[in-house]
Amino acid sequence: MSLVALSRDLLFATRILDAADRHRIACDRVDGPADLPSPDEVDLVIVDWTARGAAWGRDLSRWRESATVAERPRIVLVGAHTDLEAHAAARASGLGPMWARSKLLAEIDSMLSQATHTHRR
Repeated sequence: MSLVALSRDLLFATRILDAADRHRIACDRVDGPADLPSPDEVDLVIVDWTARGAAWGRDLSRWRESATVAERPRIVLVGAHTDLEAHAAARASGLGPMWARSKLLAEIDSMLSQATHTHRR
C-alpha cells in the first residue's frame, strides 16, 4: 500500500505522514498534481483541497485517468468544513465529495487500517 499527501500545509501533511507511519504505509508529500508519481504506484492520495490551484481538478482527473481502471488510486479531497466554495469545487471536479479536515483526522487510523486490508496490489 502506498499513500501520497498532496498538501502545502506541512502541519496537516505531518499528521497524515505520522498516521501512515503508524500503519507501516509508505507515504510521500507533494506540493501539487504535477509532483505526483505515476498513478500505478499509488493506492491513495489525500488532497488538501483548500490549497488547490485553479487547474487541480482537471489535473488530478487526468492523472488518475492515465492509469487503467483497475490501477486507479482512490482520491480523498480534504478541506475546511466551513469552506462552501471549496466543497462546491470538489463536487464539480468529479473527484468526489470533500471531507472536512476534522473528519479525516478523526478517522484516518480507521481508514488506513481498512485500506491496508483491502488495497489492490
